[in-house]
Amino acid sequence: MKSILFAVDTVLVKSDNNLGKLQHSVNHEMTKVMDWLTANKLSLNISETKYMLITNKHVSTESFVINVNSNRIERTLTYKYLGVIANEKLTWKEHCKQLCCTVSKYVGVMYKVKHYVNNQALRMLYHSLIKSRVQYGIIVWGRAASCHLQPTSVALNRAMRCLNTDKLLTYKVTTIYKMQKILQLKDIYNLDVSSFMYKYTTNNYFKLITDVHSYNTRQIKTREFALPNARSNSGAKMIKYSAIEIWSKIPPEIKNKTCLALFLAEYKKYVLLSY
Repeated sequence: MKSILFAVDTVLVKSDNNLGKLQHSVNHEMTKVMDWLTANKLSLNISETKYMLITNKHVSTESFVINVNSNRIERTLTYKYLGVIANEKLTWKEHCKQLCCTVSKYVGVMYKVKHYVNNQALRMLYHSLIKSRVQYGIIVWGRAASCHLQPTSVALNRAMRCLNTDKLLTYKVTTIYKMQKILQLKDIYNLDVSSFMYKYTTNNYFKLITDVHSYNTRQIKTREFALPNARSNSGAKMIKYSAIEIWSKIPPEIKNKTCLALFLAEYKKYVLLSY
């Protein structure tokens, strides 16, 4: 059983292809956890302890039960951990819904104060109240289904129209994004993923083309990564697939920048040119 610790929060993770084996294994491991807590004169708050069964398989999970000292652990369908709301199917529906409500609230604030402040102040409000929340954890939930992302994207478009102070001209929303030098939702995700890839280009987390074959191709010369096979839509949304897909579309002259700050600045300019 793998443990993830952050401050006072502890997450225990266990996986298995067989539901029955998983239940037996988790209950056995929890017995060990309780023994360790008792030995160290610690206690587990049962009322605050939850478990989530994450699966995409269409199987009955009603019989799945986790007990600790004869106390049944409560099962939850959604859980907020470190500011990101996950559900059993990892669709990020609840997180996107809450984010949209938050963004819409602050867009309303922008419209209320736009007559009393200048454009620079509005931009500061956007970046501090809206962009910071949208960008948080986007590398995790940014590949959610378009039906979940669309409401947030629409709310961000409203924020851009609020930043358009030229009342005599009506611009397309993409033009306003370009004028304000602000990225759309999908490109905020791409920027975060690209930043992740830039930091890990020398890491063994991804396989280089040279690790797959030795043929003299253009990808070998530019040290491209091998795109793994995605057998489903869920697989195509995994960071192992989407990160390499996004990275492969970035021009080599941008990838070869000497530092992260230069890379991000050039990549942002590159994206804004496409608006």
